[in-house]
Amino acid sequence: MASTLSLPLPTTPAWIRNSLIGGFVFFICWAVAIAYWRSTRSAPATTELAVCLFAIPLALIGTLWLGARLVLARVAAPAPIQAAVKPAVPAPAAPALASLAILASALRSPHGASAEELAAAIASGKARADLDPELIDDDGFPVMAARSHDAGDEALRTEIAEWLSHNGMAELQFSDAQWRALAMASGVAGDLALDAAAALAGVENRVPMLQLLPILPFDWHIDQRHAVSLWLKHVVERSGWPPACIAMPAAPLADADKATSSAVFRRLALDAAEKSTPLAALVIACASHIGQETVDRWAASGKLFTSSRPQGSIPGEGAVGLLVTDMQQARSTGHREVVMLEPMQEARHAASVDDAKRADPGILEELTKRVMQGHHADFMGVAMIVADTGHRSSRMLELMGYASVTMPQLDDTGDIVCLGVACGSCDAVPFITALALARHYALERFGSILCVSNEDARLRHAALVQPAAV
Repeated sequence: MASTLSLPLPTTPAWIRNSLIGGFVFFICWAVAIAYWRSTRSAPATTELAVCLFAIPLALIGTLWLGARLVLARVAAPAPIQAAVKPAVPAPAAPALASLAILASALRSPHGASAEELAAAIASGKARADLDPELIDDDGFPVMAARSHDAGDEALRTEIAEWLSHNGMAELQFSDAQWRALAMASGVAGDLALDAAAALAGVENRVPMLQLLPILPFDWHIDQRHAVSLWLKHVVERSGWPPACIAMPAAPLADADKATSSAVFRRLALDAAEKSTPLAALVIACASHIGQETVDRWAASGKLFTSSRPQGSIPGEGAVGLLVTDMQQARSTGHREVVMLEPMQEARHAASVDDAKRADPGILEELTKRVMQGHHADFMGVAMIVADTGHRSSRMLELMGYASVTMPQLDDTGDIVCLGVACGSCDAVPFITALALARHYALERFGSILCVSNEDARLRHAALVQPAAV
C-alpha cells in the first residue's frame, strides 16, 4: 500500500521577513515626506532630510521590533497553575422562626394611655410635640418636647422607693427622667399582667410560664436595670400572676446587639418554633428624656432640636408593652382580637444617615422585600405603614421615597403614620408603639400593616402585622 508523507511547508527565513518589513517602513516614510515637500514646494534642510528619511523610519522599526518581542513573550509565558478549588461548604441553614401572636397591648404616651387613644389623636392631627415651659435651652427659650401626663405620679414614686429600700436597694439613685420612665412602665406592666391573666391563666386549667422582657435604655447603669426588672416582676406578681410562673433573663438586656427590638422578637419567634412548651411573654419598653439635665447635655453636643438646629432630636418619653404568645396557644384561648407578628428583619446602613448628603431608601426597600418574600406577601396588599420616623428630613425623605416606589397605593396623609413626631426621641419606645398601633389598625382595617423603624442613624427594622385570619 502506498503511503503519503506530509512534508512541512517551506518557511521564509527570518532575515528576509525583517528586511521586507524594514524596507516597507522606509518606503512609506519616504513617500509621505516627498509628497509633503512637493505639495508645499519647499526644499528640505539637511536636518529635516536626516530626520524624515532615516531617524523616523529607524524609530518606527525599533518600536515594532520591541513590541513584537513583548507580545511574543506574553504569549509564550506558561499559564499559572491554578490552585485546586475546594468544594464549597454549604452555609448553615438559618434557624426556622415561627409567627407570633399579639393578644394585647398597653402604653403610656404623651397623647394617650392606649392604642385607641393614640390613634384618635393621630387622626385629629393633635399627636405632635409642643413647647415645654419646664425645659429651657441655652438661650432661655422653652424646648420642643413630647411630655406624658402619666409620668409624674409622686405616690407611685414613693411606693417604688420604699420597695427598693425593703429589698436592699435603697442606695440606688435615679434621675427625674428615669423615675418618669419607671412610673410609666409600672402602669404598662400592671395592665398587661391583667390582660395575660384574663387571656391565658385559664387555658387548659394551668398557668403558662410568663417571660418578662424589659427593653430599657442602654445608658442606664446595670444595677438600675436589674432593680427596674425586679420591680416590674413585682408589679406582675401583684396583679395576680404566680411568682413561680414568671421567668426573666439571667441578666438585664444590656448588649446593644442582643437587646434591639428585632433581636428580642426574633428570639421569641425562635422559641416558638423550637420549644414544645407554650410561649407567653410580656415585652415592655420604657424611656424618658424629659429632664433639664438631658436638655443641657444634648445642647452641649449639638443634638438638641432648636430653631437653628432643625435636624436635632426632640426629647420625648413613653412606655409600651405587648402580650405575645405562639399561634397555637393564641387559637386555644378563643381570643377574638388576635394579630400575627411575622418574624422581623434587621439591617444597617454602612454609614450614619446623619452624614449622608441625600436620603437612600435602598436599605428599607431590600429589608422589606425580605419581610414580604418570607411570608409570600405582596406590597400592593399592604393597607398601612406605621413607622417610628420623626421630624428630621433625612428620615422622612428615606421613608417617603421608599413608600412612593414600592407602595404607590398608599396615601401619604392617611395611610402612613410617623410616630416620631408624637413620641419624640425615646429609644425603643416609638417602634414598639408602632407595633401596638399596627395591631389596632390591623383589626380596624382588617389588612396587613407594615412596621418600619428608621429613626436610628444606622439600624433599620421591619415587621409585618396582620389579622390572624388573613
